[in-house]
Amino acid sequence: MEEEPRTGGPSVVWAGPPDAPAVIVLDPAGVGRHGDLPGTWRPLTEYLQVMWCRLPAADEPWHEVDEVLSEFADRNVPVHLVAGAAAGAGVGELIRRHRDLIDSAQTFAAPVPLGHPEVVLEVLRELLDQDVNPRTDEPGERTANGSPPEAGSLLGDAASALRRSVGQLFERLKDG
Repeated sequence: MEEEPRTGGPSVVWAGPPDAPAVIVLDPAGVGRHGDLPGTWRPLTEYLQVMWCRLPAADEPWHEVDEVLSEFADRNVPVHLVAGAAAGAGVGELIRRHRDLIDSAQTFAAPVPLGHPEVVLEVLRELLDQDVNPRTDEPGERTANGSPPEAGSLLGDAASALRRSVGQLFERLKDG
């Protein structure tokens, strides 16, 4: 039996530092109705902004996503779009409208939900492949030890946090 999209709860769930790279998730299933990101995404919010747009919870979902994306117009951070394939043709139109703002996009087909650890890992792989790290764009910027920051270190930290989180979950399940 197929589950109906969830319409209750907030239409946008957000977490993470405002100056970090952004991942905008377009969720046609409406996960996160209690105001929290799915647990698999939470470890990333120390390093990335994650905005989870619950499409069935919004009266005008594409207008609301346009407003969410407009939040990033002046932030000068990379924006990566993640969408469930069930979001349909609206995703392509959204990308065209915001082509100057969206750096990259990924679409995932059912039956894998967007909160699945494999989806999160695949998003991180894509971001790491692009070397998305706004902190390396600043001329003369230095880390705490005085050396230039390494490209991709922010996302590498996010990937490590996710691996630790998933590893702890598997250990708890194994221990019963």
